[in-house]
Amino acid sequence: MPTSFAVERTLGRLGKWLRLMGFDTLSEIDYPRGTFMQRIGSERTFLTRTHQLKRGHGALKTIFIQSDHGRDQVVELIRKAAIRLEDLRPFSRCIICNDPIVFVSKDDVQRLVPDYVLDTQTRFRQCPKCGRVYWKGSHTERGLKRIIEIFNELSLKVSS
Repeated sequence: MPTSFAVERTLGRLGKWLRLMGFDTLSEIDYPRGTFMQRIGSERTFLTRTHQLKRGHGALKTIFIQSDHGRDQVVELIRKAAIRLEDLRPFSRCIICNDPIVFVSKDDVQRLVPDYVLDTQTRFRQCPKCGRVYWKGSHTERGLKRIIEIFNELSLKVSS
């Protein structure tokens, strides 16, 4: 099962979902045009929707994604890469920078989050690279619920 990915420009949404699930994922949209392919190391699985790219990079492990729709792309990748629910580390990476996020104190983020969030949350994580702050909210629960629903639909064992 691959643990790190690289997604071409047309798979940006899939890249965000992979980061949300905790996979180290490079995204072409984060790099200047023409510089992305040389950044993909042999440890990464390259995901593409472009037939020309699928054929043109034989040295890379490549998975061709056929679907046009984000959720279907996630399902397709889970099947093709044999990803299991146990492989996920949800909400452990920055969805913007891809860096692992770290726990920080409430004092460290008091000027970076809305007052309501500061009053209602006790645990915060932050991206050391871009400074984005994360906390458990309804968006976290919805995202995790969607991921579990996908695995349930695929009839994979779900552990609570």
